[in-house]
Amino acid sequence: MKPLLVDSSAWIQAFSRKPEKKLQNILRDAKDAHRLSTCGIIFLEVVRGGRTPREYEELQEEFHSMHWLSTEEEHWSMATDMGFQLAKKGFRPPSTDLLIASLAISTDSELLHCDRHFDQIAQFFPLRIVSSL
Repeated sequence: MKPLLVDSSAWIQAFSRKPEKKLQNILRDAKDAHRLSTCGIIFLEVVRGGRTPREYEELQEEFHSMHWLSTEEEHWSMATDMGFQLAKKGFRPPSTDLLIASLAISTDSELLHCDRHFDQIAQFFPLRIVSSL
């Protein structure tokens, strides 16, 4: 099975007071199958949002139990190129989304998200998405 890279937009929705059932099911199944993956920027975006010291520690523990995908120079270069190409087509997704997309593409991971920018990126690049929108 392919790794499932879960964007911060999906985690934020999953941790909300009223998470969507579909999203919860996808995350549970991926965790049971040991497919959950993360990377540094997603870790930063999600874990720093812990509301209490206990929640902060629990989030750290949860994320450190996942498979980590490392960002290398090639990912930054790919994200930069993608951003340049998309800008010529009238799309300007955030740099963090470009980096996450480049990492998912280069590691042949699926990307779970709740962010329309990834749908835009996937129109022009081979980004395999699992949308919970």
